[in-house]
Amino acid sequence: MARPAGSVDTNVVLRLLLNDAVIEMVFALDRYYGFTRLQIAEAVDGFMKLQKISCNQALFERALPLYVNHPGLSFEDCCLTVYAQLTNAEPLWTFDKKLATQVPNAELIAA
Repeated sequence: MARPAGSVDTNVVLRLLLNDAVIEMVFALDRYYGFTRLQIAEAVDGFMKLQKISCNQALFERALPLYVNHPGLSFEDCCLTVYAQLTNAEPLWTFDKKLATQVPNAELIAA
């Protein structure tokens, strides 16, 4: 099988190294393609079901419904919230008032 030709920018390399390509995909589908949150969740779910894809499926499967049901939260915030739950690292301390009021495991740090 022939390899695709081309090049990648630093963001792509960093996303691959940091294993957060799904987060970048959500950002692009929202910001540049105008997908709704439900459309994004369906696209990401389908992507994760591909045999060749290896990602933190447990994290993203729990973060996607949170993202769909809390329009005020970014996908990154939803992932942070779920990650705190999965790793028993709660509460999730934050300066973000919106995050602290929308998820039960986030607590606001008084500035």
